[in-house]
Amino acid sequence: MRRIRILLATAGVLPLIAMLLSYSGALAARVTVSWSYDYTRQPACNASQANDCIDHFEILDYTDSQHPKFLCRVPNPANAAAKVDNISDEFSYGPPFGLRTIVVVAVARDKNGTIDTSNPFAARKDVEIRPKVGRANQ
Repeated sequence: MRRIRILLATAGVLPLIAMLLSYSGALAARVTVSWSYDYTRQPACNASQANDCIDHFEILDYTDSQHPKFLCRVPNPANAAAKVDNISDEFSYGPPFGLRTIVVVAVARDKNGTIDTSNPFAARKDVEIRPKVGRANQ
């Protein structure tokens, strides 16, 4: 009888531990996103130009385009002008795991200071996000 209670308790606790690990970020994958941007037509915002400029970038999970999930904000690179290659950011992500659509949008301020974003389909990539458990050096 005691063995049955121990087995039942273990069976009840294991899913709880799995859920806690999953949502604690312990299983989160490290994701690196890199892109290029041409500031020729619209410069980066700075102390002397607060409007009609690119304010920052946002990385989104756009798997469900009706409900995109904000992942992180990325500032303009220092002294951004003309075409800038290798703008990047690294962050932890997951759950959810599986095939995800990751997009980068440029966030601009128009002449009146109103925020506007670029087309989310202009810079997107489908990636497989996997939990890091059981993977060495990743």
